[in-house]
Amino acid sequence: MKFLTGLLSVACLAAACSAAELRPLPWSERLNTASRFDHNSSGRLTISNDAAEKAVRFDVEFKPGTDFWCYPGIRFGADESLADVEAIRFDIKAVQPAGGKGYRHAYLMYDGKPPYVTLPELKPEWQTVTVRVPETAADPAAVKSIRIGANPRSEKTTFYIRNLEMLSSKPPKGGFDAASTITVHAPGSVFVQGEPLTFSLKPYAALPLRWKLLGWNGEVLRSGEWPGSGREELRLPALPNGYYQLAVESAEAPFSGVRSFAVVPDPASRLRNPDTFFAIDSGQSWLGRPDPANPVYPGDAYELLSELIRRGGIEIVRERMSWADCEPEPGKYDWKQYGLNAKLLAERGIRASGMYHNAPRWAKTNTTNLPGDLVAVYRYAKEVAGAFRGTMTDWEFWNEQDIGFAPESAWDYASALKAAYLGYKAADPELPVAIGGYAMIPLPQYADVVMENGAGRYFDIFNVHAYRAIRDYPAIMENVRSYMERHGIADRPLWFTENGTDSEGSGRVSSVIAGMKAHSPEQELLVSEILPKVMITMQSFGVDRDFFFVLPPYNERNGNKDWGLMRRDFTVKPGFVVFSTLTDRLGSAVYLGAMELGDGIRGFLYRQPDGSQTLVYWSVTGIETESNRPDRDFKDLYRRGFTLDVKDGVYTGCNAFGTPFEVKAADGKLKLEATRLPAFLSGLSGLTPAVPFRAVAKRGASADGFDRTIVFRTELSDDFVLSSGKDSVDVKKDNAKLKLQVFNLSDRAKSGRIAVSGGKVTGVPEAVTVPPFGKAEFELGFTPELNGEFRGALKVDGVFEGKPATPLVAPVVAVGKLMQGGRKVGIVGTEDPVNWRKNAAGGMEIGYDGNEQAVRFAVKFPPNVDRWVYPEYVLQLPQESLKGAAGISFEIRTDVPADKISKCYLMAVMGREKEQGSSVDLPYDKPSAKWEERTVRFPDTIDPADIEQLRIGMNPQVDRPVYWIRNVKIVFAQ
Repeated sequence: MKFLTGLLSVACLAAACSAAELRPLPWSERLNTASRFDHNSSGRLTISNDAAEKAVRFDVEFKPGTDFWCYPGIRFGADESLADVEAIRFDIKAVQPAGGKGYRHAYLMYDGKPPYVTLPELKPEWQTVTVRVPETAADPAAVKSIRIGANPRSEKTTFYIRNLEMLSSKPPKGGFDAASTITVHAPGSVFVQGEPLTFSLKPYAALPLRWKLLGWNGEVLRSGEWPGSGREELRLPALPNGYYQLAVESAEAPFSGVRSFAVVPDPASRLRNPDTFFAIDSGQSWLGRPDPANPVYPGDAYELLSELIRRGGIEIVRERMSWADCEPEPGKYDWKQYGLNAKLLAERGIRASGMYHNAPRWAKTNTTNLPGDLVAVYRYAKEVAGAFRGTMTDWEFWNEQDIGFAPESAWDYASALKAAYLGYKAADPELPVAIGGYAMIPLPQYADVVMENGAGRYFDIFNVHAYRAIRDYPAIMENVRSYMERHGIADRPLWFTENGTDSEGSGRVSSVIAGMKAHSPEQELLVSEILPKVMITMQSFGVDRDFFFVLPPYNERNGNKDWGLMRRDFTVKPGFVVFSTLTDRLGSAVYLGAMELGDGIRGFLYRQPDGSQTLVYWSVTGIETESNRPDRDFKDLYRRGFTLDVKDGVYTGCNAFGTPFEVKAADGKLKLEATRLPAFLSGLSGLTPAVPFRAVAKRGASADGFDRTIVFRTELSDDFVLSSGKDSVDVKKDNAKLKLQVFNLSDRAKSGRIAVSGGKVTGVPEAVTVPPFGKAEFELGFTPELNGEFRGALKVDGVFEGKPATPLVAPVVAVGKLMQGGRKVGIVGTEDPVNWRKNAAGGMEIGYDGNEQAVRFAVKFPPNVDRWVYPEYVLQLPQESLKGAAGISFEIRTDVPADKISKCYLMAVMGREKEQGSSVDLPYDKPSAKWEERTVRFPDTIDPADIEQLRIGMNPQVDRPVYWIRNVKIVFAQ
């Protein structure tokens, strides 16, 4: 970079700037982080945050003989401008190795263009520089970036910048945001009882102003003048537990919004229960990572999250790991932030449930996501369980394997699960192991195939995820319980390691991160209602542990869905405070059953360790009785009165945010009022639930005489086609080629015999010996034997050292033969657009396209919605009955590129109402711009005769998707 004439000296400008009259503009604080600086240097430049110096650090090394210059820059964001900036102030220092030769130049540049502003000579001591903007920038409003740096004479140099501020004598346009202006002197804005309640204002808001303390509902509790005209700390008197808001106002400039904070019980005063039902997904090793895109919290939040978990009285969190991160090369382990977070949690007495996926490339064999090297799976599971022994109290293998996290087959997952289980147990035989959480509810055929592969002997905890409306939970639990009974695992503990909701809708306000949405204050309160109702309802159904999703800030669905119980500045939402109340009031209690309290009121009774009873109660709202809606409000509290028959006396309780209250019973009656937010009444005795809860004894997995260390695995050739549901294969020709692998995950050689059934098989050896922690591999040919419905199965069994091995089962569904040989009956009504019911997240048009001879579906999505389109066809019964059907076939094409389609389902619905009824979501392969036929097979878990409605659609990630459907047919096996 060559420098032109026309330089401005900063020495005289500093004196001309009366900095005492100026205040930093609010957006200045976003600038003081490494992520805001662009790399701009003729040498190798490293930019980092230096915690010791509380500064941004720039290390640069130049090649000899080159022009030495380094001018890292900051590009201004949409709401950042020098238009009203009167001065730029910052601290700077620079150091060079011994024998350093100093600097030829040091400048501040506007957009990298001359004239450049000359900075004082850089020194190894901090010095403050102030640049008067109106006198150094020709058109401040037009400036898009600044650069600060130097031309060293030495090949290496390090310089630091801190306290970079944009100063102005004018308040920012639009005034101040209270949330960013007020600093709460507590981690994440959460005080524990006994801590001083102190607050301060950012320097840019040092104005004469008044403060108001508000309750969770906006009620004014106290008010006063901020001490020192805003320059001193505000200290409030002690407050009861609760969720509060602090507002400020000034005659000089407007303030919008509030700064919320919470007061929660001192963790030292809480009862501890390592077996508590109430848990949360913290995912902090992933979601607490530094995020350069987050201007209000770009650094890591590991310690903050761990401390907030402690303060919230949370006993158990779910953590996430990446195998690829931790073992990038075989045998070389680096626990990175995962080890740090485990340590931070353990130091605070918090237990963690561990989960990993993301296999390293070297452990994959003929797989996309899942590992194929089962010895590597075993060794990693053993290593990670040993390394985290005492911090991870259980391990869950993989995550949502039934959807995109594992595109491989159900039997591939089962084989990997077996290896992981054995590895975990080798490190700690008492360590519980959970199967990966299933994402699809009702449980898909995939889950049945996993169990057919003997997986039940390799997990101690059954595990599902749910994100449905509360009204759907009875059906969810009926499906899960039926599955567990069918597969002989009804006595396993049942965990929901992810449990969340869409009931509040997509975010309604803009996030500080461009392109993302955040919860509005009203939506935050809706989640405060949803969270305890979901968790207590799940406990009443007999779920053994429930992990609410999720603690840290997190967005999905193109940034529209806000999940976290924390905001992007890592302060807590009211839902966190409600969770803290749950753990305080019910975390150590035993659930006794449901009470009958009157119409529109729900009640649940608990027994505390001291023998007393606690009643939690609330008013029923549409959140519990309706499907999810994006337009819910929190205007009506749904106040409903009821009476309890109790002994006379004074009883204590608290609201959902932990704020205490007292009520008095007289003449054996206690009058109470329920609202939509749960309340907790303590000190009760002698109450009997109307629907008593009966706990079931639990146990883990058992070998049951099997040799669990022999694990079969297949690698199928292109002669096989995996179904879209990953639960079966089609076989394209006779004598289809495959590899059969026999793994021995034990420390001694084992010999035995293998039996392969389900058709004609070639290449099976009479006997096999497998070395310790090794495998034997064989090339087989397979011609399936099919029944009248064109179904069969490739099954591998074996006996080693006198004990049977668990099987490998790969169901075969000859879709090609089914299509050719099966009987097809057209559903004539689907050809008329009038018979299709609109069902999408946006405006929808349905019409007949004569050129395509098909029904055309077109949607226009509004901004910031979860995009889905599933038009409904109600079967014209009895003539269109699906009784005895094997599946549905249809032709489809779309203008949406495949990479812009996240999911495609045919939904088989047991009901005729719009958006109602139990449904089974059956995936089909993504359509293309060409007409292609799709055949969707009905799983064995449903009776096609019960299907009354079909929804055929997709989740497109474009604003205006269009697709066409024609020739919808019922496929019968015969």
